[in-house]
Amino acid sequence: MKRSVQAGGVASAVANDLAELDRLERSAFDGDRISLRSWQRLLASSSAHVLVCRSEVGLHGACVVLRRRGSSVARLYSIAVDPAMRGAGIAGQLLAAALGDARQAGCAVLRLESRLDNVSAHRLFQRHGFMQSGRKTGYYEDGQDALCFQRDVFDGALGGAAYAVRHYAQTLDFTCGPCALMMAMSAMDPSLPMNQAAEIRLWREATTVFMAAGHGGCGPFGLANSALRRGFEVSVYAAAGASLFMDSVRDPHKKGVIQLVENDFRSELVEHQVPIYARPVSPESLIEHLRAGRLPIVLISLWRLHGEKTPHWVVIVGFDGAVFRLLDPMVRSSDPDGGMSISLGEFKKIARYGRRRRTAAVIISGKK
Repeated sequence: MKRSVQAGGVASAVANDLAELDRLERSAFDGDRISLRSWQRLLASSSAHVLVCRSEVGLHGACVVLRRRGSSVARLYSIAVDPAMRGAGIAGQLLAAALGDARQAGCAVLRLESRLDNVSAHRLFQRHGFMQSGRKTGYYEDGQDALCFQRDVFDGALGGAAYAVRHYAQTLDFTCGPCALMMAMSAMDPSLPMNQAAEIRLWREATTVFMAAGHGGCGPFGLANSALRRGFEVSVYAAAGASLFMDSVRDPHKKGVIQLVENDFRSELVEHQVPIYARPVSPESLIEHLRAGRLPIVLISLWRLHGEKTPHWVVIVGFDGAVFRLLDPMVRSSDPDGGMSISLGEFKKIARYGRRRRTAAVIISGKK
């Protein structure tokens, strides 16, 4: 029979909670317990945050969120509920608080492990939007495996901009730009096709010819022209001067051709009075465009995400006040909607490319 105690919400633990945390841990778990000494270290650690659900009679639940400096991933290290209070919604309160804590700390993803045989916990995590992401063999003291779960902390209900955009995974290694453009245009005009034929057609229109010579690929001016030809309002953020990807090309003749193509793309945009901003892309400008109902296609570096020194185009589809939501053409199956969340701090690090740390974006609005 559950105690009829009204809990007072979730708050940060304090040093005086040490004895109650130890009692709660021993009552909630038969093994793999956090020791009293570990609780002392966690309470004193700058990289850990202990959250508790309490009432006048004591603690009814607790969780520990671990964060590492420089990482956009937080870990739910432990979550415990007093057996007498199970079924009273304590675990749900703690999960919501842990997600909020991770988001406030500048993280974009919250991960956790759960015993393979703890089916009720798995259902709880799934109800709160967590997805199974892997399995760890022999993770617990008794040899039991752990299932891994994770959830983006992006919260579109917080008054930030968020748009429903269909994901399309690129079918070729070099078509991230056309695929990002296709997703953004389709959000504005659902009648547009999203298939390989459209993907290749856009690439042929927007490419700077010499793909085999390095990152000739699709730059912002070519992509903007493709959108313009389909009747969309568009604007471009790109540095003035040499082509964005010129550093990767050594042959002077090929450099000249790439520059010629980009100049032609730019001339066409100027002729149609398309705004071209020769200044860096800032998170603030992207947020402003999102709130105005526009979709930014942004160039990022894959180095921090995948360890590749490669430029890559993504679509920014939301910002909740702390976390950007983006759709990545490279994603195939890890997330059903092809999306991921990036903290504001991490976004500033990935949204630039090359030795000159250049930035670029194409902003898509509705049709004229």
